[in-house]
Amino acid sequence: MRTRWIVWALVVGSGLLWASAEIHAAAAGWVPSKPVEFVVQAAPGGGSDIMARTISRLVEAQKLSPTPFVVSNRPGGGSVVGTTYVAQQKGNPHVLATYHSGNLVAPVTAKVEAATFKNLTLLAAVAVDEQVLVARADSPYKSAKDVVTEAKKRPGTITVAGTATGQDDDICLRLFERAADIKLRYVPFNSGGETMTALLGGHVEMIWANPSEYAPQLDAKQVRLIAVAKEDRMGNVPTFKEQGYDAVWKVFRSVIAPGGIPREAITYYETTFKKMSESPEWKDGYLKKYMLTPFWMGNQEGTKYVTEVEKTCVTILKDLGLGK
Repeated sequence: MRTRWIVWALVVGSGLLWASAEIHAAAAGWVPSKPVEFVVQAAPGGGSDIMARTISRLVEAQKLSPTPFVVSNRPGGGSVVGTTYVAQQKGNPHVLATYHSGNLVAPVTAKVEAATFKNLTLLAAVAVDEQVLVARADSPYKSAKDVVTEAKKRPGTITVAGTATGQDDDICLRLFERAADIKLRYVPFNSGGETMTALLGGHVEMIWANPSEYAPQLDAKQVRLIAVAKEDRMGNVPTFKEQGYDAVWKVFRSVIAPGGIPREAITYYETTFKKMSESPEWKDGYLKKYMLTPFWMGNQEGTKYVTEVEKTCVTILKDLGLGK
């Protein structure tokens, strides 16, 4: 009889423990139950790829997720391929993607139907990147004025590479062209890594790049920074404005998910990225290292911000003749 009672107590006790664990898990909210696919809408080597791989590494190192974030490069169509893939995963909280202003405007310039911001869920905006005009260290161009002077002599022939058509790099080129009343030749590639290879190989004369895309080459004294499309200087890099050309462009960097994911998943990712963004590894090992501006917005505030940026982008694109 006593043995039966002990067995019964153990069964009931284990049942209570199981129930307690289930209640605790439910109280804790949603967490990933399998590896999270982290999509980059460009080939490896560019700013988005570097950000995604940094986040993936820090999430694992800081034990912020029970499952890994696996980076998946899906380039094509000026980011349309990757973003549309994410949008097609409606309701799936195990798919994320990097997202910046270039991805935002891609559907406006695409020649095919493409997913727009309304098809996606913004989880967090995590940084602001800068657009810099970069030349090889042995280039004759030392300033924006040098570029303008040469462009006046041979309009439409100076080659400047960037990532995709109609995105940040292309927009910056058009803003510079309009401000200086010149014509340059834009050469699109699939990633910042590819544009750097083209520059160092002498296939193009200049490129547009984020600091993360040229930092190793700058340290190795292989490249020269001509100007930054910013309101004020970035270190000792002069702005286009101070050189007489009103070309300013801000690139926000964020993380998105498909539309229709559970609110609990949004909360989990928002909290996860907030913790990550407050860590020394993120501040020093990513923001400071790659010269990005600290920036944080969660789901609701970030959604409002990006919606307003989208309106501004569409206006600028149409004004430059790049929009539909």
